[in-house]
Amino acid sequence: MRLYNNRPSPYGRKVLVVAHEKQLLERIKVIQIDPWSDPPELVAITPLGKVPAFVTDDGMLVTESTLIAEYFDAIGSGAGLLGADRLSTLRRTALAQGLIDAAFALVVERRRPADRQWEAWSARQRQAIERTLTKVAAPDAFDLAGITLACGLAYLDFRLPELAWRSLRPDLARWLDDVAQRPSMQATKP
Repeated sequence: MRLYNNRPSPYGRKVLVVAHEKQLLERIKVIQIDPWSDPPELVAITPLGKVPAFVTDDGMLVTESTLIAEYFDAIGSGAGLLGADRLSTLRRTALAQGLIDAAFALVVERRRPADRQWEAWSARQRQAIERTLTKVAAPDAFDLAGITLACGLAYLDFRLPELAWRSLRPDLARWLDDVAQRPSMQATKP
């Protein structure tokens, strides 16, 4: 099995944390790749040219971090990451995923030349992040929703420290500081 990834990607980190938690790393060849350069190796397996991209032993392509995480949950060891109420876990996962999406969109917008950046778009992403931070709760378990939230909050620290989200949600900051000590989070730092 092969996982095409980019270490700074919050999507890729989410999948790697799940792989750690599900004790799958010995079975997966992780290939670090820069998706922004459209490397032929990546484009050959996925027309999207995005990471993470996972290829099973039988050649099946799986894209999108939540779907890859679900696949890892199904084939890995240990406790399930979706819990007894799958819909509740996926609902919380989707909200945390939206936080990642807004943060990533803001980071990508900032990569454009200054005179071509769309301030209204950036403001919309910042507002989405702030609104989401008021709605998410620190999970009781490190399930798929918790993993996604941890990767999203850590991405805010990594790429958007000026948003100062920690002052808005010190409870989430404490939670993140605690789960950041897990081996899976330590091993996947960007």
